[in-house]
This record gives sequence, structure tokens and C-alpha cells, in this order.
Amino acid sequence: MFKAEIVDLFESLKRADLWLFLGWHDVRQRYRRSFLGPFWITLASAFIIGFMSIVYSGLFRQDIATFMPLAATGLIIWGFISSCLVDGSSVFIASSATIKQIPAPLPLHVFRLIWQQAIYLLHNATVIVLVMIFAQVHLAWATLLVFPALVLVVANLVWMVILLGSLGARYRDIPVIIQTFISALFLGTPVFWQISFLPEDRRWVAYINPFTYLLEVVRIPILGTSPSIGIWGACIGMAVVGWAVALTVYARSRSKLAYWI
Repeated sequence: MFKAEIVDLFESLKRADLWLFLGWHDVRQRYRRSFLGPFWITLASAFIIGFMSIVYSGLFRQDIATFMPLAATGLIIWGFISSCLVDGSSVFIASSATIKQIPAPLPLHVFRLIWQQAIYLLHNATVIVLVMIFAQVHLAWATLLVFPALVLVVANLVWMVILLGSLGARYRDIPVIIQTFISALFLGTPVFWQISFLPEDRRWVAYINPFTYLLEVVRIPILGTSPSIGIWGACIGMAVVGWAVALTVYARSRSKLAYWI
């Protein structure tokens, strides 16, 4: 079961040299002849985080030195997740020319996209470092958990992009729907607020949102503490169930994707 699809995944991983090059090439082409390159995104993120921290720390009655690391980590991690989802819904459509010209397993284009977004994430990570220095957040051993947390988030994003990309190639409404609903998900995800800010009878909004756990599993270690077993379990559970669903959909559309795009 799913033998051909799993082979596609491993073959794509073996061709890491290709998707690493293509992802890096995409970033360079986007900022060709630009003075700051991808750091324009970093600069924009810094301004947004600065203004949001000033405004929302007052609204939530939080000390700005406490609120700014929360907002910075939340917005940058959410930007990585949301960009993967929005671009992932049309990943095979956007790669149609390459798919038709270069014989390569289809998940290769998924890895290419996530690597491209990871490059932007690394650029934006400089903002997090500067905010941590400003807020005098001290590193702890728990901070090292950010690395397995990122691996777990990427494992979830890969199946999400495969699923959305397969559906988006068949149903062209999917990319539009994802772009529309990502804004609503942003409001319902504790990006620049904490669950404790909500009244107890409304905290279910955050708890039923799967992106709450993908965000918190990375943000909590950055802020110096360990995520709870429940957060780890939710992310692992999503990965197991999500991969089963994604492989099922991909198996049914794998042979038809080239015609749909």
C-alpha cells in the first residue's frame, strides 16, 4: 500500500541537490537586482513586529519587553506556515513547466517550495535574535528543542502541501479558498496573543485549531521553556493522520497531475 508514493518521496529526497538548487534559484530570481534581496522581508517583518508590539502590548496590558518576543516568534513562525500553505495549494500548477520538461518525482517540487520558504524563515530569524537581545530573554537547555520541533512542523507541512497541491491541481478553487481562509486562521491562532488572554469559555477556539500546536511547539522552546506532552502529541498525531490522508489523495491523483496542470 502506497508503495509507489513512498518511492516518490524517497527518490525526491535523494535528489536534494536539484530541489535545493531550484529553491535557492527561485529566491535569487525573485530579488534579482534588489539591493537588500530577501532582507526586504526581514525589514518589513521588523517594522510590523515593532508597531504591533507598541499597540497590542498596550491593548493587552502587557509589558513591551515581555510581549515583543511573543509577537516576533509568533508572526515569523506563522509567516512560514501560512506561506507554505498558500503557495502549496498551487505548487504543482506553478511548477507545470518543470514537471513537463524534467522527469522527476512530483514531491520534489514540494520540497523545493518548503526549502524556499525555509530560506525566508532563516532571514527572518535575525529579527527574533535581535528581539531576544532587546528583551533580555536568556537561553536555556529547552531552547535546543526548537530543532526537533522544526522537523516535526516541516513533516506536517510536507503532507499538507502534497494534499493541497494535489487537490489544487484538480480543483482550481482550492488556492483561492486557502488564501481566503488563511486570514481567518490567523485570527484564530495565538500568533500575537496567548491562550491565557482569552476567557476560559472561549479558549476552545485555540484548542481546536491544529495550527495552535504547530506554532507553540516551536515558539515555546525559543522563549526558553519546554512544550507540554500534549503539544508534542498533537503534532505527532496530526503527522500520522495527515500523512495517511495525503498519501491516499496523492495516490489517486499521481498519474493524472501532469494532465490537470
